[in-house]
Amino acid sequence: MQIMDYSRIFVTGASSGIGAALARAYARPNIILGLAARRVEKLKAVAQDIRDRGAQAYIYELDITDIDATECVAQKFVKSAGGIDLVIANAGIGGWAHPVQTDPRKLTTIINTNVNGVINTVGAFLPSMVAARRGHLAVLSSIAGFRGLPGGVYSASKVAIRYMLNGWRFDLKPYNIHVTTLYPGFVETEMTGSKRWYPFLISADQAAVEIKRAIQQKKAHWVFPWPWRLIVPILRILPGVLIRRPVRSLSNRK
Repeated sequence: MQIMDYSRIFVTGASSGIGAALARAYARPNIILGLAARRVEKLKAVAQDIRDRGAQAYIYELDITDIDATECVAQKFVKSAGGIDLVIANAGIGGWAHPVQTDPRKLTTIINTNVNGVINTVGAFLPSMVAARRGHLAVLSSIAGFRGLPGGVYSASKVAIRYMLNGWRFDLKPYNIHVTTLYPGFVETEMTGSKRWYPFLISADQAAVEIKRAIQQKKAHWVFPWPWRLIVPILRILPGVLIRRPVRSLSNRK
């Protein structure tokens, strides 16, 4: 099994949760991190923590749905870092979104962020990776991408990511660009909240350990934590009547 290590890393959604935990997990001397998020004050705090650990940190206030801004930020980081080894497209939004009870604008926002935002992020860095004939893309999907769930726009966005990356993995192989699709279960972040029960809930730091390991080992797909690797194959084939009650219970935690 080939182990990869990278020194020039860009992370979106780095102001909190999994993104911030990933930044900390990678931070050490001789590592250059580009950290992007909309909440710049939180981003500054993460960057200071990174610098305290000996890494270099560049911060960028960024809305990944803005393709021009994303391309500009990518160019700035590549110039500052002298290239790009690893892009972790972590930024995304969740939320229960019933098709009748939810403003269509919110539904569109979920798709724009979780799908178009990933396209913008990856597309902004691909020219540099193609020119270098090397690179690694790691993108967060979700276990929700394996089965349509109530409030299904979020699930749809994660399914789109899964299938899109399946295709890109073949397209980018000739350029020596690796693609890792990550499928976290429930992670304790601002998205899940701290006062609710979720099955197999893990911390953002635990998620970062799983993600870093999957990237280092060049996994094509990685479902985590481990119980979901057993559950997801069953979840995909169960009749809807058998999963309706448990998923409804979770979807009502809005």
